[in-house]
Formats: sequence, C-alpha cells, structure tokens
Amino acid sequence: MRGLTLRNKVSLWYTCAMIAITFFSVTILVALGTTMIQVRQRTDLINYVNDMAANAKEKNGTITFNTSYITSGNNIMLVLYDENHTLMRGFNPLGFPQALNLAPNSIIVATNNDTDEQWYVYETEVEIKHIKYYLRGVTSVPMLINDEYVYPIVSTALIILPLIILVAILGGSFITDSAFSHFAQLSNLANNIQDSSDLSQRIGINTNDEFGMLATSFNSLFERLQRAFEREKQFTDDASHELRTPITVILSECEYAEDLDNLEEMRDSIDVIHKQAKKMSTLVNQLLTLSRTGDLSKVLNMENFDYGELMSMVLEELEIQASQRNIKLINYIDKNLYVTGDQSMLTRMLINLVTNAIKYGKEGGWIKVSITRKENSIVGVVADNGIGIEKDNLKKIFDRFYQVDPVRGDSSGSMGLGLSMVKWIVNVHKGEITVDSTVGEGTTFKFVLPICVENGKEE
Repeated sequence: MRGLTLRNKVSLWYTCAMIAITFFSVTILVALGTTMIQVRQRTDLINYVNDMAANAKEKNGTITFNTSYITSGNNIMLVLYDENHTLMRGFNPLGFPQALNLAPNSIIVATNNDTDEQWYVYETEVEIKHIKYYLRGVTSVPMLINDEYVYPIVSTALIILPLIILVAILGGSFITDSAFSHFAQLSNLANNIQDSSDLSQRIGINTNDEFGMLATSFNSLFERLQRAFEREKQFTDDASHELRTPITVILSECEYAEDLDNLEEMRDSIDVIHKQAKKMSTLVNQLLTLSRTGDLSKVLNMENFDYGELMSMVLEELEIQASQRNIKLINYIDKNLYVTGDQSMLTRMLINLVTNAIKYGKEGGWIKVSITRKENSIVGVVADNGIGIEKDNLKKIFDRFYQVDPVRGDSSGSMGLGLSMVKWIVNVHKGEITVDSTVGEGTTFKFVLPICVENGKEE
C-alpha cells in the first residue's frame, strides 16, 4: 500500500467496498429468501393437510378425500394412520425415518442421516364416526437455488449486482480522476512558479465544489504574495535610490575636501557631509522600524494613559520648530481622554503629523491641532493652511518613500517614510486615519482611536 499513489488507494478502497457491499447484499437476499421459502412451505403444508382432514369421509369402510391423498399439486404426500399409528393408506418418501415422535397439529423437520435430505412433516387428528385417525403430510425441503421464488431473485442479483459494481467503479474512477486532476494542476502550478518565479500565475479551476474553494484560497494567497513581493521590490528600489543621493554627496564632498587648504571651506564640506550622514542615519532607523512592523505589533508596550497630556507635551516640544518658520500652533485638547496603547509609538505618530505640517505648511501660517471625544472614540485633527496636495496624490501619501515633491524632500530631510509609519501605528492600535486636502488652501489629517472605557478617571 505504501507504494501506491493516493488515487490508486482511493480506487482500490472504493472497489473493495463495492465488492463487500455486493456480497453483503447477496447474503441478505439469500437469507430473506430462505426465511420466505420456509414460511411458505410450512404454511402450504399445514393448510393442505387441514383442508384434507376437514373434507375426509367414510364410504363403504374406506376413508376418502376430495382428491387423491397420495400426492398433490404442491408436492405434498398424504399418509393415513389409525389410532394406533398403524399405516392404513399412502406411503412415506424413500429414506424417510420410520420412528418419529410427532405431536398432533405440530410441524417438524425429518432428516435422512445418510443423505441429509430433509422433509417438513405435519400431522393432525381426524375423527370419523367416533373413530380417531391420523392424517400426515410430508413435503421435501427444496434446495433454495432451485426454488421457483428464490432462484429468480438470486440469479437476477448475480447478474445485476456485478453490473452495478462495474458502473460504480467506472463512475468512481472518473470522479476520482477528475478530482485528483485538480491536485495535479496545483502541483504543476507550484512547480511552474518555482521554476519561473512568476507569482502572477493562477489556478484555473472554476467549480463550486471544495476544489473550487481551495483554488480560490490558493489564488488569493498567490495574489497576496505577489503584492508583498512587489512591495518589497519597490521598497528595496526606493531605499537604494534614497541612499544613493546622500552617499554620492558624501563621496563628492570628501574628494573635494581632500584638495582644500582653506579651513572655512573645509568646515563647509564637513557640514555638508554631516547633514547627509544624519539624513542617512534617519533613513536607516526608519527602515529598521518599518522592517520590523510585522513583529512590533506583538511586543508593543500597551498601557492606559491620558492622550491629551501626551499631545500637550508633543506640541510644546515642537513649538520652537514651528516658530522658526513663523508658524502659529493652535490647539484644542479635551481633558481625561484615556487610550490603551504604546506611548512611544503614539508620540511618534503625533510628531510625524505635526512636523509634516510644519515642513510643508505656509511660512507665517498656522497649524490647528485638536483632540476630542466622539462617542467611544478619540478624534484627533492636524490641519494646516499650507500648499495642499492634489487629489491624485492623496491615495499614495501613505506609501513608503512616496513624496509629492521629491526636490522638497531632499531639502527638508524627509524620506517619504513618516506618513507610512503614521498609517501603521494607527492601524496597529485598531484605529483609522484619513486625509483631506485642497491645493493652495491646506491639508487636514484626521485620526480616530478607540477610547479606554475602563479607566477610572475617564468621564
């Protein structure tokens, strides 16, 4: 069995099961036929003997019946005895045992010990003119295979059941082959993907059965894997591109500084190198954070804290940065707004949103930050009156490395990773974030987080 394929094992099991069912069915038919024949034979014998006894008459010293008492059309032989069980008329079959202990109105099976031939025997009392007689009926127990009722059943079963087995085996083999061909498709597809590294291939099974559901699941899995690999490739390409620029600047400045004799010019080159190195350090740190986002969700330090107090501290730290661009920070913060989350991650989210507004806001403009409660959620808003974002770019701003204006990204030190981190932090805290923007008027980020209803301080 170990050397057989799964298809052959199923076919073999199915065939054996059908043969067993057929054997069991024939056995049941024979058993039912046996019972039926035994009941019919005994009933006919009793009825015939009783009928003859009821119509027995004495005429001129002789007992007569309606028909010959020797044999009947039912192959029943009649034997007449006197009250001392002395044979008067008729005869028993050849080989019939002579000594029988037979009670009146009872039926027994008599057996020839030499030939194993068997007879049903029934005897009843007959009283004529106050004289007691005994009328006995004897009929052979026929071989069931030759019985007029059983033989057609058995012979028909022996013809039809093998045909049913053959049809069932062929039908089962067809269904099995059809089913396992789907597994072959899965195997071939997996081998093709392994050989070609092409995750765009899909399983072409469009059925409504279990294999169709399995194919749909596999196709969904392949689609997710394809998107993941595409994102990973895009991430690698973008990271390489972002790192190439500062590395090129650093190398150029180092080559330039090697030929400098002027201390002031050398300091300027070192300052450029320092800025580019900081830019690379920031990028590497953000890349490390983003690469671990799948695991960070399992090790977040979740705790209950007042989110309003956290926002107040963040805005206080960013006040100086905003003032350098003459941007006014306006805030509205409700009290006792408790959340359950990781303080460091939620702090980074606020810093990224506000610093993004400062970098791309209008110089001399304003930034409005608010946090309020709405039903069982905390609603935060960070809005500015800066240059705004075109609608075509709104869906992409949360993608890694995406920048609406790449040139500005180089000048501000932004790598296009901040909003991607914001999106992930909000999602991992079971919240949601949206953005609305109008070119020339400003941008508004709105995030919603579930409130902590178990905190005793919460109103």
